[in-house]
Amino acid sequence: MEPLTIATIIALGLAAKWVITAVRSNGGGGGYDLASRDAQIQRLREEMDGLHGEVRRLAEEQSFMVRLLSEGGARPAGGAPSAPERPDGPNPETT
Repeated sequence: MEPLTIATIIALGLAAKWVITAVRSNGGGGGYDLASRDAQIQRLREEMDGLHGEVRRLAEEQSFMVRLLSEGGARPAGGAPSAPERPDGPNPETT
């Protein structure tokens, strides 16, 4: 499975758990009025939009990291290029 698919499944599971908890806290939905239900659905949509943005951001970060790792040893570990060694010994200005 791709990580994006796993993250989507987790997000949907959390959303379903949130809805089930909301229904159970209202006595099983028997006294559920339409305005309250619409407000909860709107909140759920907003949370799902936020989760969608987070999943997209994580997928972009993952592809960036995969690209960096696939480059291998193209760069030094510190990220900054190292200074080349001088063939005539140490730099006389620094001693």
